[in-house]
Amino acid sequence: MPHPNVIILHTTEGNSWPSYSGGSMAPNFTVKGGQVRQHFAANESSRALENRPGGVQTNTLNAVQIELVGTCTKGGPGLYWPDASDADMAALVDLVKWLTSEYPIPVVSTSKPWLPYPSSYGSAGGQRMSFSEWNNFAGIAGHQHVPENSHGDPGNFPIKRLIELVKGAPASSSASGSSTWDGKSYPGNSAFVLGKSHPAVTVLGKRLVAHGYGSYYKEGPGPTFGLADKNATAAFQRAQGWSGSDADGYPGPSTWQRLMAAPKAASSIVALKSGVKPGATHPQVADLQRLLIAAGYGPIEGAVTTYYGKNTQAAVARFHRKNPQYMSKGKTYDPAIGATGFKALQRQVGRR
Repeated sequence: MPHPNVIILHTTEGNSWPSYSGGSMAPNFTVKGGQVRQHFAANESSRALENRPGGVQTNTLNAVQIELVGTCTKGGPGLYWPDASDADMAALVDLVKWLTSEYPIPVVSTSKPWLPYPSSYGSAGGQRMSFSEWNNFAGIAGHQHVPENSHGDPGNFPIKRLIELVKGAPASSSASGSSTWDGKSYPGNSAFVLGKSHPAVTVLGKRLVAHGYGSYYKEGPGPTFGLADKNATAAFQRAQGWSGSDADGYPGPSTWQRLMAAPKAASSIVALKSGVKPGATHPQVADLQRLLIAAGYGPIEGAVTTYYGKNTQAAVARFHRKNPQYMSKGKTYDPAIGATGFKALQRQVGRR
Protein backbone atom coordinates (compact mmCIF):
# COMPACT_ATOMS: atom_id res chain seq x y z
CA MET A 1 0.00 0.00 0.00
CA PRO A 2 2.24 2.87 -1.19
CA HIS A 3 -0.24 5.54 -0.11
CA PRO A 4 -2.48 4.45 2.82
CA ASN A 5 -5.29 6.95 3.33
CA VAL A 6 -7.47 5.24 5.95
CA ILE A 7 -7.02 4.40 9.65
CA ILE A 8 -9.25 1.69 11.11
CA LEU A 9 -9.59 1.42 14.90
CA HIS A 10 -10.35 -1.86 16.66
CA THR A 11 -10.61 -2.97 20.28
CA THR A 12 -9.07 -6.29 21.31
CA GLU A 13 -11.74 -7.12 23.94
CA GLY A 14 -9.00 -8.14 26.34
CA ASN A 15 -6.57 -6.57 28.78
CA SER A 16 -3.26 -8.05 27.60
CA TRP A 17 -1.20 -8.14 24.42
CA PRO A 18 -2.94 -10.49 21.94
CA SER A 19 -1.13 -13.24 20.03
CA TYR A 20 -3.29 -12.70 16.91
CA SER A 21 -3.08 -16.44 16.21
CA GLY A 22 0.62 -16.17 15.51
CA GLY A 23 0.10 -13.08 13.36
CA SER A 24 -2.56 -14.44 11.03
CA MET A 25 -5.09 -11.89 12.35
CA ALA A 26 -2.71 -9.07 13.28
CA PRO A 27 -3.20 -5.34 12.62
CA ASN A 28 -0.40 -2.91 11.76
CA PHE A 29 -0.18 -1.60 15.33
CA THR A 30 -1.40 -2.45 18.84
CA VAL A 31 -1.71 0.21 21.55
CA LYS A 32 -1.69 -0.75 25.23
CA GLY A 33 -1.39 1.98 27.85
CA GLY A 34 1.58 4.12 26.82
CA GLN A 35 3.11 1.45 24.58
CA VAL A 36 2.77 0.76 20.87
CA ARG A 37 3.79 -2.46 19.11
CA GLN A 38 4.15 -2.65 15.36
CA HIS A 39 3.37 -5.89 13.51
CA PHE A 40 3.51 -4.77 9.86
CA ALA A 41 4.93 -1.74 8.10
CA ALA A 42 2.49 1.16 8.06
CA ASN A 43 2.16 0.89 4.28
CA GLU A 44 1.84 -2.91 4.30
CA SER A 45 -1.48 -4.72 4.29
CA SER A 46 -2.37 -6.20 7.67
CA ARG A 47 -4.94 -8.88 8.52
CA ALA A 48 -7.48 -7.82 11.16
CA LEU A 49 -10.48 -7.36 8.84
CA GLU A 50 -12.68 -9.97 7.24
CA ASN A 51 -12.39 -9.99 3.44
CA ARG A 52 -15.09 -12.06 1.80
CA PRO A 53 -14.92 -13.42 -1.76
CA GLY A 54 -16.17 -10.89 -4.30
CA GLY A 55 -17.38 -7.50 -3.11
CA VAL A 56 -14.58 -5.11 -2.14
CA GLN A 57 -11.09 -5.35 -0.73
CA THR A 58 -10.77 -4.56 2.98
CA ASN A 59 -7.34 -5.28 4.45
CA THR A 60 -5.59 -4.34 1.23
CA LEU A 61 -7.49 -1.14 0.43
CA ASN A 62 -5.03 1.45 1.79
CA ALA A 63 -6.08 0.80 5.41
CA VAL A 64 -3.71 1.14 8.37
CA GLN A 65 -5.24 -0.87 11.23
CA ILE A 66 -4.77 -0.15 14.94
CA GLU A 67 -5.93 -2.48 17.71
CA LEU A 68 -6.56 -0.86 21.12
CA VAL A 69 -6.09 -3.19 24.08
CA GLY A 70 -9.33 -2.96 26.03
CA THR A 71 -13.02 -3.14 25.34
CA CYS A 72 -15.98 -1.41 23.71
CA THR A 73 -18.37 -3.26 26.03
CA LYS A 74 -19.22 -1.66 29.36
CA GLY A 75 -17.95 -4.03 32.00
CA GLY A 76 -15.67 -5.83 29.56
CA PRO A 77 -11.98 -6.55 30.16
CA GLY A 78 -9.44 -3.76 30.31
CA LEU A 79 -9.90 -0.10 29.45
CA TYR A 80 -13.42 0.89 28.38
CA TRP A 81 -12.44 2.96 25.35
CA PRO A 82 -15.71 4.91 24.97
CA ASP A 83 -14.78 6.57 28.31
CA ALA A 84 -11.07 6.96 27.49
CA SER A 85 -9.47 10.05 28.98
CA ASP A 86 -6.89 12.24 27.25
CA ALA A 87 -4.18 10.42 29.18
CA ASP A 88 -5.56 7.04 28.04
CA MET A 89 -5.35 8.20 24.41
CA ALA A 90 -1.90 9.80 24.56
CA ALA A 91 0.00 6.98 22.81
CA LEU A 92 -2.74 6.62 20.19
CA VAL A 93 -2.66 10.37 19.56
CA ASP A 94 1.11 10.27 18.97
CA LEU A 95 0.73 7.33 16.59
CA VAL A 96 -2.08 8.97 14.59
CA LYS A 97 -0.11 12.24 14.43
CA TRP A 98 2.81 10.38 12.88
CA LEU A 99 0.67 8.38 10.45
CA THR A 100 -1.26 11.43 9.22
CA SER A 101 1.95 13.41 8.74
CA GLU A 102 3.73 10.58 6.93
CA TYR A 103 0.87 9.49 4.65
CA PRO A 104 -2.07 11.23 2.91
CA ILE A 105 -4.57 10.32 5.65
CA PRO A 106 -7.01 13.17 6.40
CA VAL A 107 -7.59 13.88 10.11
CA VAL A 108 -11.34 13.48 9.75
CA SER A 109 -13.89 10.93 10.90
CA THR A 110 -16.25 8.95 8.77
CA SER A 111 -19.66 10.60 8.59
CA LYS A 112 -21.18 7.31 9.65
CA PRO A 113 -22.24 7.12 13.33
CA TRP A 114 -19.97 5.59 15.99
CA LEU A 115 -22.65 3.48 17.63
CA PRO A 116 -22.34 2.00 21.14
CA TYR A 117 -21.91 -1.74 21.36
CA PRO A 118 -23.94 -3.98 20.87
CA SER A 119 -26.05 -1.82 18.53
CA SER A 120 -22.85 -1.31 16.50
CA TYR A 121 -22.74 -5.03 15.65
CA GLY A 122 -23.96 -6.02 12.20
CA SER A 123 -25.39 -3.45 9.79
CA ALA A 124 -28.87 -2.61 11.05
CA GLY A 125 -27.79 0.67 12.69
CA GLY A 126 -26.78 2.35 9.45
CA GLN A 127 -23.14 2.60 10.50
CA ARG A 128 -21.73 0.14 7.94
CA MET A 129 -20.33 1.66 4.73
CA SER A 130 -21.54 0.55 1.33
CA PHE A 131 -18.99 -0.81 -1.10
CA SER A 132 -18.78 2.52 -2.95
CA GLU A 133 -18.53 4.51 0.31
CA TRP A 134 -15.66 2.30 1.44
CA ASN A 135 -13.83 2.54 -1.87
CA ASN A 136 -14.01 6.35 -1.77
CA PHE A 137 -13.37 6.93 1.94
CA ALA A 138 -10.27 8.61 3.36
CA GLY A 139 -9.89 9.37 7.08
CA ILE A 140 -10.48 7.56 10.38
CA ALA A 141 -13.15 4.90 10.91
CA GLY A 142 -13.83 1.90 13.11
CA HIS A 143 -14.24 -1.81 12.55
CA GLN A 144 -18.00 -1.26 12.81
CA HIS A 145 -17.91 0.86 9.61
CA VAL A 146 -16.10 -1.57 7.30
CA PRO A 147 -18.22 -3.49 4.75
CA GLU A 148 -18.10 -7.30 4.63
CA ASN A 149 -17.53 -7.21 8.42
CA SER A 150 -20.00 -7.64 11.29
CA HIS A 151 -17.95 -6.62 14.35
CA GLY A 152 -19.05 -3.58 16.36
CA ASP A 153 -15.75 -2.37 17.83
CA PRO A 154 -14.65 0.15 18.97
CA GLY A 155 -18.22 1.14 19.89
CA ASN A 156 -18.97 4.78 20.63
CA PHE A 157 -15.29 5.67 20.68
CA PRO A 158 -14.51 9.36 21.51
CA ILE A 159 -13.47 10.09 17.93
CA LYS A 160 -14.17 13.82 18.16
CA ARG A 161 -11.76 14.20 21.09
CA LEU A 162 -9.12 12.07 19.35
CA ILE A 163 -9.23 14.34 16.31
CA GLU A 164 -9.02 17.45 18.51
CA LEU A 165 -5.91 16.09 20.24
CA VAL A 166 -4.27 15.04 16.97
CA LYS A 167 -4.86 18.55 15.63
CA GLY A 168 -3.11 20.05 18.64
CA ALA A 169 -5.75 20.70 21.31
CA PRO A 170 -4.19 20.77 24.81
CA ALA A 171 -4.67 17.57 26.77
CA SER A 172 -6.66 17.70 29.98
CA SER A 173 -4.52 17.93 33.11
CA SER A 174 -6.74 15.33 34.75
CA ALA A 175 -6.62 11.73 33.62
CA SER A 176 -10.12 11.02 34.87
CA GLY A 177 -11.72 14.31 35.84
CA SER A 178 -10.65 13.82 39.44
CA SER A 179 -9.20 17.33 39.77
CA THR A 180 -12.64 18.88 39.32
CA TRP A 181 -14.58 16.45 41.50
CA ASP A 182 -15.98 18.02 44.69
CA GLY A 183 -15.44 14.88 46.77
CA LYS A 184 -19.12 14.32 47.55
CA SER A 185 -21.45 14.41 44.56
CA TYR A 186 -21.78 11.64 41.99
CA PRO A 187 -18.64 11.90 39.83
CA GLY A 188 -20.07 10.34 36.65
CA ASN A 189 -19.82 6.81 35.29
CA SER A 190 -16.35 7.45 33.85
CA ALA A 191 -14.99 7.29 37.42
CA PHE A 192 -16.00 3.64 37.68
CA VAL A 193 -14.13 1.75 34.97
CA LEU A 194 -12.40 -1.53 35.77
CA GLY A 195 -8.70 -0.93 36.16
CA LYS A 196 -8.93 2.86 36.28
CA SER A 197 -8.29 5.05 39.31
CA HIS A 198 -10.36 7.90 40.71
CA PRO A 199 -10.67 9.29 44.25
CA ALA A 200 -14.40 8.51 44.16
CA VAL A 201 -13.60 4.78 44.08
CA THR A 202 -12.10 5.00 47.57
CA VAL A 203 -15.18 6.84 48.80
CA LEU A 204 -17.38 4.21 47.16
CA GLY A 205 -15.51 1.40 48.93
CA LYS A 206 -15.68 3.06 52.32
CA ARG A 207 -19.43 3.59 51.99
CA LEU A 208 -19.90 -0.03 50.92
CA VAL A 209 -17.99 -1.11 54.02
CA ALA A 210 -20.17 1.16 56.15
CA HIS A 211 -23.26 -0.50 54.68
CA GLY A 212 -21.98 -3.95 55.57
CA TYR A 213 -20.31 -5.09 52.33
CA GLY A 214 -16.74 -5.11 53.59
CA SER A 215 -16.43 -8.89 53.23
CA TYR A 216 -15.92 -8.44 49.48
CA TYR A 217 -12.56 -6.78 50.09
CA LYS A 218 -9.37 -8.73 50.73
CA GLU A 219 -7.65 -5.37 51.14
CA GLY A 220 -9.10 -2.06 52.25
CA PRO A 221 -10.90 0.09 49.64
CA GLY A 222 -8.55 1.93 47.30
CA PRO A 223 -8.66 4.32 44.35
CA THR A 224 -8.62 1.70 41.57
CA PHE A 225 -12.00 0.28 40.57
CA GLY A 226 -11.68 -3.50 40.70
CA LEU A 227 -13.80 -6.62 40.90
CA ALA A 228 -14.15 -6.30 44.68
CA ASP A 229 -15.75 -2.87 44.22
CA LYS A 230 -17.93 -4.11 41.37
CA ASN A 231 -19.12 -7.21 43.23
CA ALA A 232 -19.79 -5.33 46.45
CA THR A 233 -21.71 -2.67 44.53
CA ALA A 234 -23.77 -5.32 42.75
CA ALA A 235 -24.66 -6.93 46.08
CA PHE A 236 -25.71 -3.56 47.48
CA GLN A 237 -27.82 -2.88 44.38
CA ARG A 238 -29.56 -6.26 44.66
CA ALA A 239 -30.31 -5.48 48.30
CA GLN A 240 -32.24 -2.43 47.08
CA GLY A 241 -34.50 -4.76 45.10
CA TRP A 242 -32.91 -3.88 41.77
CA SER A 243 -32.03 -6.37 39.03
CA GLY A 244 -30.67 -6.55 35.50
CA SER A 245 -28.70 -3.51 34.36
CA ASP A 246 -29.72 -1.72 37.57
CA ALA A 247 -27.64 -4.24 39.53
CA ASP A 248 -24.62 -4.59 37.24
CA GLY A 249 -22.07 -3.46 39.82
CA TYR A 250 -21.46 -0.05 38.26
CA PRO A 251 -22.72 2.74 40.53
CA GLY A 252 -25.08 5.26 39.00
CA PRO A 253 -26.55 8.37 40.64
CA SER A 254 -29.22 6.37 42.54
CA THR A 255 -26.68 3.87 43.89
CA TRP A 256 -24.39 6.73 44.92
CA GLN A 257 -27.19 8.60 46.69
CA ARG A 258 -28.21 5.56 48.72
CA LEU A 259 -24.63 4.72 49.63
CA MET A 260 -24.04 8.25 50.89
CA ALA A 261 -27.03 7.92 53.22
CA ALA A 262 -26.65 6.42 56.68
CA PRO A 263 -26.90 2.60 56.71
CA LYS A 264 -30.44 1.47 57.41
CA ALA A 265 -29.56 -1.75 59.14
CA ALA A 266 -26.06 -1.98 60.52
CA SER A 267 -24.80 -5.02 62.39
CA SER A 268 -24.79 -4.77 66.19
CA ILE A 269 -21.51 -4.66 68.08
CA VAL A 270 -20.59 -7.92 69.79
CA ALA A 271 -18.20 -8.64 72.62
CA LEU A 272 -14.85 -10.33 72.15
CA LYS A 273 -14.80 -13.98 73.18
CA SER A 274 -12.13 -15.00 75.66
CA GLY A 275 -10.77 -17.71 73.35
CA VAL A 276 -9.76 -15.23 70.63
CA LYS A 277 -6.01 -14.83 71.06
CA PRO A 278 -2.83 -15.30 69.02
CA GLY A 279 -2.20 -18.92 68.13
CA ALA A 280 -5.74 -20.03 68.98
CA THR A 281 -8.52 -21.41 66.82
CA HIS A 282 -11.94 -19.91 67.46
CA PRO A 283 -15.03 -19.24 65.28
CA GLN A 284 -14.91 -15.52 66.08
CA VAL A 285 -11.45 -15.21 64.49
CA ALA A 286 -13.15 -15.32 61.09
CA ASP A 287 -15.21 -12.27 62.05
CA LEU A 288 -12.06 -10.54 63.31
CA GLN A 289 -10.33 -11.17 60.00
CA ARG A 290 -13.28 -9.82 57.99
CA LEU A 291 -13.38 -6.70 60.14
CA LEU A 292 -9.64 -6.08 59.79
CA ILE A 293 -9.82 -6.43 56.01
CA ALA A 294 -12.93 -4.27 55.68
CA ALA A 295 -11.36 -1.52 57.79
CA GLY A 296 -8.23 -1.47 55.66
CA TYR A 297 -5.75 -3.39 57.84
CA GLY A 298 -5.34 -6.27 55.41
CA PRO A 299 -4.36 -8.12 53.42
CA ILE A 300 -4.52 -11.29 55.51
CA GLU A 301 -3.11 -14.14 53.47
CA GLY A 302 -5.24 -17.27 53.77
CA ALA A 303 -8.28 -15.43 55.13
CA VAL A 304 -11.01 -16.12 55.99
CA THR A 305 -10.27 -18.83 58.59
CA THR A 306 -10.83 -19.48 62.29
CA TYR A 307 -7.08 -19.60 63.04
CA TYR A 308 -5.44 -16.61 64.73
CA GLY A 309 -2.11 -17.07 62.96
CA LYS A 310 0.81 -14.79 62.17
CA ASN A 311 -0.97 -13.04 59.29
CA THR A 312 -3.95 -12.15 61.49
CA GLN A 313 -1.57 -11.04 64.21
CA ALA A 314 0.23 -8.74 61.76
CA ALA A 315 -3.10 -7.18 60.74
CA VAL A 316 -4.04 -6.60 64.40
CA ALA A 317 -0.64 -4.97 64.93
CA ARG A 318 -1.39 -2.63 62.00
CA PHE A 319 -4.69 -1.74 63.67
CA HIS A 320 -2.84 -0.93 66.88
CA ARG A 321 -0.26 1.21 65.13
CA LYS A 322 -3.04 3.41 63.76
CA ASN A 323 -5.04 3.23 67.00
CA PRO A 324 -2.42 3.13 69.78
CA GLN A 325 -5.01 3.89 72.47
CA TYR A 326 -6.14 0.26 72.22
CA MET A 327 -2.63 -1.20 72.45
CA SER A 328 -1.57 -3.08 75.59
CA LYS A 329 0.37 -0.84 77.95
CA GLY A 330 4.13 -0.96 77.52
CA LYS A 331 4.07 -2.66 74.10
CA THR A 332 5.31 -1.27 70.81
CA TYR A 333 4.12 -4.28 68.78
CA ASP A 334 0.78 -5.71 69.86
CA PRO A 335 -0.69 -8.62 67.84
CA ALA A 336 -3.46 -9.41 70.36
CA ILE A 337 -6.84 -7.73 69.94
CA GLY A 338 -8.40 -6.51 73.16
CA ALA A 339 -12.05 -6.17 74.13
CA THR A 340 -12.19 -2.38 73.66
CA GLY A 341 -10.13 -2.53 70.46
CA PHE A 342 -12.45 -5.18 69.04
CA LYS A 343 -15.45 -2.92 69.65
CA ALA A 344 -13.64 0.05 68.13
CA LEU A 345 -12.77 -2.03 65.06
CA GLN A 346 -16.44 -2.90 64.62
CA ARG A 347 -17.40 0.77 64.81
CA GLN A 348 -14.85 1.58 62.11
CA VAL A 349 -16.71 -0.64 59.65
CA GLY A 350 -20.10 0.81 60.47
CA ARG A 351 -21.48 -1.40 63.22
CA ARG A 352 -23.56 0.31 65.83
